[in-house]
Amino acid sequence: MSDIRIAGFPHIYIQGPGALARLPECMEAIAAKGRVAIIADPIVESQFRDVSERLHDAGCEVIQYPFGGECTRAEIDRLAGLARDLEPHVVIGAGGGKALDTAKGVVMELGCSLVIVPTIASSDAPTSRLIAIYDEHHNIAETPSLKRNPHAVVVDTTILAAAPRRFLAAGIGDALTKKFEVASTIKSNRLNYFGGRPPGLASVLADQCYEIIRADAVDALAAAGTGTPNAAFERVVEACILYSGLSFESGGLSIAHGILRGLAHIPQTQAFLHGEVVTYGVLVQLATMGHDDAYIRDIIGFCREVGLPTRLSEIGVTEYSDNDIVKMAEPISKVPYVVKNDPPISMQMIVDGVKRLERIAAL
Repeated sequence: MSDIRIAGFPHIYIQGPGALARLPECMEAIAAKGRVAIIADPIVESQFRDVSERLHDAGCEVIQYPFGGECTRAEIDRLAGLARDLEPHVVIGAGGGKALDTAKGVVMELGCSLVIVPTIASSDAPTSRLIAIYDEHHNIAETPSLKRNPHAVVVDTTILAAAPRRFLAAGIGDALTKKFEVASTIKSNRLNYFGGRPPGLASVLADQCYEIIRADAVDALAAAGTGTPNAAFERVVEACILYSGLSFESGGLSIAHGILRGLAHIPQTQAFLHGEVVTYGVLVQLATMGHDDAYIRDIIGFCREVGLPTRLSEIGVTEYSDNDIVKMAEPISKVPYVVKNDPPISMQMIVDGVKRLERIAAL
């Protein structure tokens, strides 16, 4: 195996209150007076009409296309077909994670530059090349990657602070996993999403991400929904989007995200956000990999303080048998980054981890 270390980054990351006003400036560096396709979540369409006008005033030709709600191959093909007539130099993706991933899919089809404008901080999708494409049953069908990371990521924290508290809590849950998943990847000598060894920076970012959310999550959540970001909100958003995104892509994932495959066949879990589900997943990972009870209880306490799930009943699975746990554990044990773990992780270890977590969380 190669010993080459590889990391990837957006060209520029901009965060703060009113950061959206810097978008025309970003465009000058990519395609001044170029053609721009905006793919926007319907919930933020009106905000982006103002953006379209500003870009138009800066000399760009702009067309806005509403996102249909699900990141599927059909939706990517539909929007790529519409945007192809424009021959855009740049696609701007605006909204939540599925809208952003759909914009990435359109860029993959058209081969143009990408600018990402998240409007919630519910996951670390904005900085990465990875695209989570779902099937008609809302299960992940494929996860292709762009050739390069987004050119620009513009994070307007005034917009994010107006979003409901639940979205930031989910982003905190997604970010919480990275300390443990990156450590697992490095310990197992696995390759990252760039096909290289994780650089030391991946661990630094994952650890710093964890420290920030443990220190500032409660104060940050107090600002969520108010439209006015405080200092803690700024730090936590930076951790959830930038540190978490860079660390997972240049580091790696483990059982915490493998849980998504294990729960795919359980309809009740579809009502929960990505970050909520992987929060449960990281607790399963800790229980499976032998962390002591006191350590797991400490993290359970934090999760409960910020409103994140800690057991199956809290992600909609109120009734289950031993056989149901086996059916959940089997696909997790077959996820490539779980298969390649060192020491090896068996399906029975995951079954035992799920049961152990239920016992600890019940206390």
